[in-house]
Amino acid sequence: MTHAVPVTGDGDLARLADPDYAVSPVLAVRVAALPVAGLDRMRCTRTWRLVDELVNVSAWLRREGADLSDPLHDVIGGTAPGPARSGLVALRRAVFSGRRLSGGAATADALAALPADLTARVGAWTALRRRADELRAALPTALAEESREKTALLREAVSDAGFRHGLAQGSPVLAGRLDAWLAGPADRRPERQELLRLARYLARATVKTSPYATFTLSGLGRWEADGPAPATGGEPAWHLVVELDRAVLRPLWAALTRHRRVRERARLRVNPTAADDGDRIWFLGAGHGEPLSAVPSSPAVREALDWVRGHPCPTLAAAPGIEPLADAGLLEFVAPYDEQGHDPVGRLASWLAEDGPAPYTRAVGRVAAALRDGVTRPGDEKASAVVREALREVLPPGPSLPDKNLLWHSAVIPGVAGRLSAPAWRDVCDDLDALRGLLGLFDPDLPVKIAAAAYFLDRHGPGGRIPALTFYREIHQEAPGGSGALLRGMLRDPVAGTREVPDAEPPRGLVQLTGLRRSFWEQTGAREPGPVVDLTAARLAEMAGDWPSFVRPPGSICCYLQAVPGPGALRAVVNSISAGYGRGLSRLHRLVVLAGGEAPPAGELRAAQGDVLVAECRGLVGGGLNARPAAADLALDHPFTAPDAHLPRVSPAELTVGYDPGCDRLTLFDGSGRPVRPVHLGMTAQYWLPPWLQFLVRTFGEPSTAMVPGWVFRTRSEVPGEGEVERWPRMDLGRVTFARAVWRLRAGAFPVPAKGEGEASYLPRLAEWLALHEVPRRFFARVVDLRDGLLVGLLSKDRKPMYVDVTDMLLLNGFLRALRDPGALLVIEEALPDPSQAPRYGPGRRVTEYVVQLSARPGR
Repeated sequence: MTHAVPVTGDGDLARLADPDYAVSPVLAVRVAALPVAGLDRMRCTRTWRLVDELVNVSAWLRREGADLSDPLHDVIGGTAPGPARSGLVALRRAVFSGRRLSGGAATADALAALPADLTARVGAWTALRRRADELRAALPTALAEESREKTALLREAVSDAGFRHGLAQGSPVLAGRLDAWLAGPADRRPERQELLRLARYLARATVKTSPYATFTLSGLGRWEADGPAPATGGEPAWHLVVELDRAVLRPLWAALTRHRRVRERARLRVNPTAADDGDRIWFLGAGHGEPLSAVPSSPAVREALDWVRGHPCPTLAAAPGIEPLADAGLLEFVAPYDEQGHDPVGRLASWLAEDGPAPYTRAVGRVAAALRDGVTRPGDEKASAVVREALREVLPPGPSLPDKNLLWHSAVIPGVAGRLSAPAWRDVCDDLDALRGLLGLFDPDLPVKIAAAAYFLDRHGPGGRIPALTFYREIHQEAPGGSGALLRGMLRDPVAGTREVPDAEPPRGLVQLTGLRRSFWEQTGAREPGPVVDLTAARLAEMAGDWPSFVRPPGSICCYLQAVPGPGALRAVVNSISAGYGRGLSRLHRLVVLAGGEAPPAGELRAAQGDVLVAECRGLVGGGLNARPAAADLALDHPFTAPDAHLPRVSPAELTVGYDPGCDRLTLFDGSGRPVRPVHLGMTAQYWLPPWLQFLVRTFGEPSTAMVPGWVFRTRSEVPGEGEVERWPRMDLGRVTFARAVWRLRAGAFPVPAKGEGEASYLPRLAEWLALHEVPRRFFARVVDLRDGLLVGLLSKDRKPMYVDVTDMLLLNGFLRALRDPGALLVIEEALPDPSQAPRYGPGRRVTEYVVQLSARPGR
């Protein structure tokens, strides 16, 4: 059955029209797999009522004990030595230190010596002191009872069929243990570690909208002419889409081309990076890290390359003498399929069936058949086993096959996933476009662009124009200590733009950029006391007037947003911002089509940039998440990838580099001299791209992550000092919160249970620490391991935020286990909006994220 996805008409989008920017008619909606009610039930509310009362009583006892010290001292001074005076001294000490009255402090003589007003105050203090003892005694029992109840509730929540299927994809081992638990007696508790992990997965499925997973329901939404700002319906209807992880295609084809029959039949092409400098032919090799390789530029080699370029179907069978050039990587074996096509494995199986080696032909045929079955009968785990077994018959031993998720499962909403009111979102979109201007200052790759321009000007001058591959080679062949070495190091560092400028004579622009970023936070008062810093669009525009020309906003952005309900106009919170040009939408567009839904034309994902050609690599470099429809003007050809037939291609050898004084940056040009803007529109992280593509995107294009997480975005130092708790307030730009309130500290500064301290004793101490630092009880936390440096920690899985609710003992204990290294960097970010504010779907609320694309209009 096909589900139509209505797309807004021109009249609806007119309500979002602006002379400076355009809003894409395509938007995405991502809905958490489980309603928030199930997670709310895991909160130990009775226990925390006791904790709160105990904390309040204890605070009052401390204040009142301190206030009673002076008047009691006056009474003691006027009392003659004897039992009454000794009792009063003991009374004062007990009240001041918070100890229970006993011995001399509780004698009738001591109490009788007090004036009436102090007698009443001491009586009230004594009564509340007894109440504190009662609360401490009641806490362990209440906590034990609620913990047993929450284990039963967890069992009920994780028995959801959708959750179990998602868990099977995320953690097959834990899924097996969950199956065993659910099959056993209801009163049997699993191991503690299993409970903690299940609770964490339950939170993930409830409050996080991770992309393209079975813990998130994703679909395309539509703009409406009126109605509620976010409009929802009943329980979302979704369809499971099963895909092969296409990252295995490249190692599969590489393994096949080792067989003589495949090598002789496969069509050859010249490595698209091949560049002849008159003495040697340089190219990027196929080995680890794309090594710069070269062969002598002899007449025979040139003749061979000319033959391959001019022959309609060049193969080794037709010219066996050129095989050494294929072994060197100067010639490539072209795969007989489109990597972005509907059924590349099926195409490969058909090609092999014509004249391929029998064992390989049978194995690939079984993979193709299993994929067809897996797509038509999603959830059948036999398909995954058949695919894995067949691929092992072809692939050599090693890491070619992923440990899990060989078949990806995505929960897709084929119908209309959500509706947004265009008039209600107009002000939000205006502020998002203003935020787009700020992103130019905090472009994480801007330091690379500045350093590259300085290096180019130093070597070639403002009028120079050289091949891009020559420039790339110059940077990587620069001697240590030169300016090229600085740039080379920055290119190898995926987060170079978030760090301080190095001390070794950086280019003037880098020093200027560092000062501008620091000045921005000083001017906005981002470290001043207060819960919120409100930055207006007018104030931002005034500040931007003094920024140098190399600060340029991205041309197109995809904003990942949550709507904030309230009595006034709509507000939104930014979760993250990626490059636009369809990056956050194109893969979902493909999944909706696979799920049987109707999507708007893929051309509506594009964001025209006038005379600048937007270029993307259509090869599946970096992994299968890069499968998507074309959304750019040009395809960047890349070595050892199957050519794409949907876009005009530009080879690396055609690209040239020049300097643009208008923006004080380098510009990339195609063979016709037109400016080219490289972007990464796949969904794998940019730092997993091959080095050459990273170089193009970071030096000449726009980063795939336009706004890094707020805790990196705003920091002036890499890590806080020992025992220090940095607090950064929430930051708003009009109706948009673009950075949540953040606390940064070492893990050792967060209170954890002392050795031998029970949970009932620990919780009041934790509550007091949270109140002291104004940390909410529900937050997201990242624990970054610094033992191998900040860079390694930022790229590890631990960088991902975990949801923590300290009133949920399973989530709290799981979080505390992550704090084993006291030197790790702990970043706490407020949960905004609160999960209880999530949109309602039928009877329950679900956390929902909207993906909205804004782009500068050509010439703006």
